[in-house]
Amino acid sequence: MIRLIQLFLTLGVVSTIAAIAIIIGGYLFFKPSLPKIELVDENTLISPVQIFSSDNVLLAEFGEQKRRTLLFEEIPPNVKNAFLAAEDDSFFQHQGFRLLSFARALLQIIQQGEIVSGGGTITMQVVRGYLLSRDQNVIRKLKEIYLAFELESMASKEEIFELYINTFFFGNRSYGIEAAAQTYFSKSVSELTLAEAAIIAGTAQRPSDVNPLRAPERSLARRNWILKRMYNLGYIGKGEYLLAKLEPLSITQDIFNYEVDARYFAETIRQSLIDEYGLKVYKEGWKVISTLDSELQANALESLKNNMLAYDKRHGWRETKNISNLLDRDNFVDIAAGRLESLFIGLDKDSEQGSSDSMISNIRNEFDAMHGFDDFYKAIVVDIKPTRVLLLQENLEIKTMNWNESYQWARKRIAIDSFGPRPQNFYDILNLGDLIFYKWENGEIILEQMPSAETAFVSLEPQSGAIKTYIGGVNFSRSNFDRVKISYPQTGSSFKPFVYAAAFNAGYTGSSIINDAPIIFEDANLETYWRPENYTRKFYGDTRLREALIQSINIVTIKLLREIGVEETRKFLSSMGFNLNRLNPDLSLALGSSSFSPLEMTRAYSLIANLGRPVNPYFIERIEDRNGNIIFDHKQDLKEKVELIFPWIDFAENRDNPFSVLPALEDSSIDPRVLFMVKDILQEALQRGVSGRKTKILDRKDIGGKTGTTNDAISTWFSGFSEELVTTIWVGTDDFSSLGKNEFGSSIALPIWVEFMENSLAKIPEKAPKTPEGVIYRRVHKETGLPTRDSSEKSYFEIFLD
Repeated sequence: MIRLIQLFLTLGVVSTIAAIAIIIGGYLFFKPSLPKIELVDENTLISPVQIFSSDNVLLAEFGEQKRRTLLFEEIPPNVKNAFLAAEDDSFFQHQGFRLLSFARALLQIIQQGEIVSGGGTITMQVVRGYLLSRDQNVIRKLKEIYLAFELESMASKEEIFELYINTFFFGNRSYGIEAAAQTYFSKSVSELTLAEAAIIAGTAQRPSDVNPLRAPERSLARRNWILKRMYNLGYIGKGEYLLAKLEPLSITQDIFNYEVDARYFAETIRQSLIDEYGLKVYKEGWKVISTLDSELQANALESLKNNMLAYDKRHGWRETKNISNLLDRDNFVDIAAGRLESLFIGLDKDSEQGSSDSMISNIRNEFDAMHGFDDFYKAIVVDIKPTRVLLLQENLEIKTMNWNESYQWARKRIAIDSFGPRPQNFYDILNLGDLIFYKWENGEIILEQMPSAETAFVSLEPQSGAIKTYIGGVNFSRSNFDRVKISYPQTGSSFKPFVYAAAFNAGYTGSSIINDAPIIFEDANLETYWRPENYTRKFYGDTRLREALIQSINIVTIKLLREIGVEETRKFLSSMGFNLNRLNPDLSLALGSSSFSPLEMTRAYSLIANLGRPVNPYFIERIEDRNGNIIFDHKQDLKEKVELIFPWIDFAENRDNPFSVLPALEDSSIDPRVLFMVKDILQEALQRGVSGRKTKILDRKDIGGKTGTTNDAISTWFSGFSEELVTTIWVGTDDFSSLGKNEFGSSIALPIWVEFMENSLAKIPEKAPKTPEGVIYRRVHKETGLPTRDSSEKSYFEIFLD
C-alpha cells in the first residue's frame, strides 16, 4: 500500500514537472511569434474621415470611431456588471484563463470548425481582438492563453478591463463603449439605462449578427439573457431585472442618415483617398471638402426617382418575390388578425446567442435584402380582398392598403412591351406572401415598385471641371457599381455633335447641304452591306447641316462622315478627349456606335459649353486634418490635384495633349469658333427641335443639348448644358436588354434633365453666350444654304468663320 502511494506521488510529481515543462516549453516556442503588449495604445482617439459638400453638408463618414478613454472608476456599475455577466463573471478571480471554458471552445472547434459560444475570458478577448489573428484553431487558442498570462502579469485587472471596454468593437464602426453609446442611443455612457447597457454588452461577441439595428429581436433576446444573468449573479435586484426586461428598444434612428444621398460620389472619394494616403485616412479624423452641391444633388435624385418610376410604370407590374414558403395559411390568418406570436416561434426571448433560427429572423433577412428609395417602405402581403390588402410592415405593425384607380398602370408584365389586361382589383396583382414596396401619399398607402432599369447622372462646371452632381445608379445598396465613370455604353446620337464639330473644323458650315436619300454602303470594316435609315423611316432630300443635327438625321451624318473621312474625324475626336482606341474605324462612328462613360461624355460636352477650354473633372476642393491644418488644397497645389482627380489614363500618359490632367489650364488646340457653331445649333435644338417641345417649360435661351438612343433602346442619353453647368444622363440596363420599342433619349433621359433644371434654375443664372472673335453672321437661303438678300421667312442668319 505504501509503495502504491509512493508510486502515485512519484507520478504526480513527474506529471507536474512535465506539465510545467510543457507550459514553459510551449511559451518559449510561441514567444517569438507573440506580439508585444505595448503595441496596444488605449489612449489613441480614432475619428472617421468626414466628407462634406461644397456647401458644408455632411455626405458620408468612413472608418472607425473611438471616443475618449474611460478610466475604470468612470465606468458605471451597471455597465461593468453587464459585461461581466455577459462575458466573464469570474474576471476578477482568474489569472486570464478558465480551463472549462477553454475545453468547451476546443470541443466546438473540433466538432463545428468554429467557436460558437465564446470560450474566452475578457483578458483573452483583449489579446484576441487586438493582438492576434482571427483564425479559430487550437494554435491560436494556445497563443491567447500564453499572451493572456503575460498581460495579466503586466497590468492590473482594472487596467485590462479599461483596455477591453475602451477598444472593443461593438458594431457599426464603433470602437469602445463611449462610441457605442453615442451610436446606438445618442448619449454618454454615464446616461445609459440598465437595459441599454445590456444591449451594448450583448453586441460584443457577435456585433454583426446580434445587432440592435439589423436584428432587434436577437438583440433583445441577448439583452434579456444578460439581465437574467445579472439578477442570478446578484448584480441587480428582482425589481430592476423585471423593469429593465420590459423596457422597449429605442435606437437612434438617423445613425447612417445623411441630408442628401451621395454614396456613389463618396465611395469614389474614399477610393481616391486610400490610393493617395493609405489606410490612415480611416482614423485621422480628416475633413474632406468636396465639389458636390448638395441642393443640385438633391434635385438630381428627385428628378431621377420621379422619371425612372414613370418610365417603369409604362412597362407594367413585375411579379415580386414571394415568401409564402416561410409562412403557412394559419400564420397569415393570425398575422392579419394582429396575433404575431407565431412569428417568434423558434426565438428564445432569453437566448444567450440571440437565436437566429426563427420565423421573424428569416423575415428580417428578407426585408434586409430589399433596397428601395428613401421614401419607400417594405411590407409583406398577409391578407387580400378585392379592394383592400393587409400589410405587415418592417416595424411589425399591420396597415391597410386600399384599391386605387391609379393602379391601372400595374398590368402584369409579360415582356418589356407585352402586358396582361389592366387590373380590376388586388387579386389581379398580388398574392399572399408577396414582398412589396409602398409609400405614403396624402395619408394613403400607395403600391410601388423599384425600377429595373439603371441610370447615371453627372454634372460639372464647364469652366473649372468641379463635379456638382454624381449618381452612379438607381440605388447604391442594390448595386454599388458606378455607372458614371466605369460603365461604357454606346453613345448613340448624343455623339453626333462631335462629328459635326469635326466637319466644321474641316471647313463645312451649318448651311452646307447634303442630300438625305436612301443609300447602301459597302464598308470593308463593317464586312457587309449597310442600309442605314433615319429613325423616322423618312428621307428629307437636300438638308442643311444645322437642320440635320437639330433633327438628328442619320443618313446626312453618315454621308458627312464619309466626306470628311473616318480617320481624319477620329484624329479630331481624340483631340477632344475621346480615346482613339475606342473610336470605331468605320462609318457607324457617325451614329454613336463607340462606347464612352457618362463622365467622358460630360467632359466632352463641357468643351462645347466653354468653347474648348480643357478641364479635368475633379471632386475634392480641400482636405483638413482634425486640427484644421490644410493637407491638400485644389486651388493651391495643382500637382497634388492630379493625384485626386479621376484617373483619365488615356490623357495622363500624354503630357502634350491639351486635355491631359497636368496642362488643364492651357488653351485648347480646337478652334473655339468651331465649337461655337456646334453650341449654337444645340441651343437652337432645345428651342424648336424634337427636344424643344419638352424644354419649352424652362424658358431659357442659354441652354443646349442632345439626346441619344442606341439600337433597340438598350441605352438612352441626354447631355445638356448652360454656361454654368453641363449634365449627362444615361438610362439603360446592365444586361443590355431593351428599354422598350417606344423609348428614346427624348422619352426617358431628357425629362429627367428638364425636371432637374426646372428645380435648379435659381442656382444657375442665365448668361448670354460669349461670341468668339472671328465669327460673322450671313443671311442664307433655307433651301439652298447659299447667301441671299431675301429677308423673308425663307432665309435665316448662319454662322461663318471670318
